[in-house]
Amino acid sequence: MSAPLKRQFIDGPDGQIHLRSGGSGERTFYAIHQSPASSRIFEPLLKELSRDRRVVAADTPGYGESDPPRTPPSIPDYARAHGSVLDALGFESVDIMGYFTGSRIAVELALQRPGQVRRLILLGAAVYTAAELSQERNTYAEHEPDWEMSHLKKWWDHLKRHRNPAYPLDSFLRDFAEIQRLGRVSPWGHMAAHAYSLAEALPKVRQPVAILCTDDPIGEVSMRASAHLTNGCTIRLPYPSQGILELHTKAIAEQARGWFDR
Repeated sequence: MSAPLKRQFIDGPDGQIHLRSGGSGERTFYAIHQSPASSRIFEPLLKELSRDRRVVAADTPGYGESDPPRTPPSIPDYARAHGSVLDALGFESVDIMGYFTGSRIAVELALQRPGQVRRLILLGAAVYTAAELSQERNTYAEHEPDWEMSHLKKWWDHLKRHRNPAYPLDSFLRDFAEIQRLGRVSPWGHMAAHAYSLAEALPKVRQPVAILCTDDPIGEVSMRASAHLTNGCTIRLPYPSQGILELHTKAIAEQARGWFDR
């Protein structure tokens, strides 16, 4: 039976970084969340994987309980912040899972630290056409808050539009609340992600990479990333992405163990 996760703060380049950790063992699993969210999304998976390895997930600066940067960061900036967590915890070797925006940060972290990052799993690694990228930028553009709360309605409608019928309302409400705590920093992760080309970065990664492609549009655009892999594969999953870490924890853990323990 897994022990409860612990929470702590470490000093990073933009202030304090909040993280969740647990488990023990020779191998270390490090998870990087999507935007706008926090490491809370990984809690079920961390608990499952902590049975046989050390597990850590940190809030990217500006998200969750981590202090925000002073100006909008790039993906390399975010990667350096997560690298400071690896250094503070004294990790010599880590296996990394990135989720959506976190996938781009994970790829960049692997490029910045080729001797420290051992293997990668990318849950969602979208490679967009120019038209799709333009639409993505429009969808996640900064939305000025107002007293009529139109910015809240925008996010609610967006999440509901992609709703997985199996995902519980309580979980949906929790995710919505997590997004709203970020204020004006909320779009920064997407801005950084949209400026970072996986098609250019992936061919430079020498570590083994597995891309998990969900049964939805994000999975379809992630399949395109296979053309840019020099050392890896794509794996199709029979579920949509929303709520996947909560609804299919054991299945994702099985994929992680199978890839990281080779």
